[in-house]
Amino acid sequence: MNKPTLINVPRGLLAKVKAHAKHSAFTPDEYLAFQQREALADYHRQQEQVQAERQQRAVKSLLERSGVQDIYLAATLEGYQVYRPEQATAISTCRKYLSNFGQYGAVKNMVFCGSTGTGKNHMASAICNALNASGKSAVVATALEIQMKARAARRHDSHLTEDRVIASFANVDLLVLDEIELGSTSDYDSKIVNAVIDQRVTKGKGTVVLTNMGFEQLGTYVGERIADRLFASFYLVECFWPSFRTNKPAVTNGE
Repeated sequence: MNKPTLINVPRGLLAKVKAHAKHSAFTPDEYLAFQQREALADYHRQQEQVQAERQQRAVKSLLERSGVQDIYLAATLEGYQVYRPEQATAISTCRKYLSNFGQYGAVKNMVFCGSTGTGKNHMASAICNALNASGKSAVVATALEIQMKARAARRHDSHLTEDRVIASFANVDLLVLDEIELGSTSDYDSKIVNAVIDQRVTKGKGTVVLTNMGFEQLGTYVGERIADRLFASFYLVECFWPSFRTNKPAVTNGE
């Protein structure tokens, strides 16, 4: 039997082999450090999962309390049927508003004017749905609803205060104020809606107004002070095409 031959391995090569070779075994200190690293990594993975689940619950909660009507809970801008050039322009404006929402210098507000059945609620709800799905807070409320909640807060047995009701609508990322012209016109009730709008403007929050009135009529209705603040940074979407409910087109082009 041949004797094994001894080979002289250069020290530089031996050092490289040792540097790239896997450990055959951990020393006690190395194993402890390994366990600590694995435990920390596992903790971070669990925290990421918990955070993701919280985010999903938050989005679900926002969608449930958003005030978006049931028929519009699945509304998207892509799902809006376009059959007139003015509608394509309206959807383009909505997309611009949504894509820039919350960014520095972005347009804060939108006003949808026009007759019934033209899709104002669909477009505004689609914006709300997209924002809520992204984790922001967007709520739809009529002027009368805000006023009624403020009135209820004045009851002696209410757990809310009028200030808290106003703050709840003033603090969300986006408020869609629907049917502003159908709210109570009493001085006190009008001041409730004005207070909400005023606080939102002061906080730099976005507000979308839906109305069946024309733009000039809306400005007169809300008053010069609120109009000046609300219309200082806004997109105007005028929806004066025929109602889709009673004048469905034979062919829709999509977008």
